[in-house]
Amino acid sequence: MPIFMCERTFAKALSEEEFAAGGKALAPCIAERDVRWVASHFSADGLRSVCVYEAADAERVREANRTAGMPFDKVWPARLYTP
Repeated sequence: MPIFMCERTFAKALSEEEFAAGGKALAPCIAERDVRWVASHFSADGLRSVCVYEAADAERVREANRTAGMPFDKVWPARLYTP
């Protein structure tokens, strides 16, 4: 399954609890679109994140985030690199 990165920038710093609440709100929206969450990387200052998803295409990831009301800057295809 193709991998996609979803970059987010938040207007104010989020706590880990607020970030987790956003993930819970997003869960049913990604499930409806056959998108699978793989991992999230949340900046130490709480202002940015990059989330990794498996999906058929980037538009499914975008649609899920829009439906859940989750802000995002961009979604782009990626490849797993392990040396």
